[in-house]
Amino acid sequence: MTGPTDRLPVGEDVNTVEIPLPDDGASAPSTVRSGFWRELAGALALGLCVLALLVLGLQVLDTAQGVPGPGVWTVVAHVLCAVAAVLLQRQADRRAGPQAGLAILLVFVLTGVAVWFFWWA
Repeated sequence: MTGPTDRLPVGEDVNTVEIPLPDDGASAPSTVRSGFWRELAGALALGLCVLALLVLGLQVLDTAQGVPGPGVWTVVAHVLCAVAAVLLQRQADRRAGPQAGLAILLVFVLTGVAVWFFWWA
């Protein structure tokens, strides 16, 4: 049985190529985390999308069975809240400082409004 060192290339086939290293790390990808609140806002925006799809699916299912369902305005409000939360989260991911903080806060407010008016009240 032969090992990996038994079949080394011989002669002209051996070429060594050095891999270029980044100069000062400027071209290396950033590994900075975005922060707990930004990630939580992203999870809430995704949750609103899931709720919007759930309410839309229930409305379609109920309409097919002849039952009133949650209602068109409830579906529209869920979809609008989900779209607005995703757009705000996108802005929060692309900005820094107070602008990102305001966008994150608005995602929290939108989630609270949607849950309060359509699920708890």
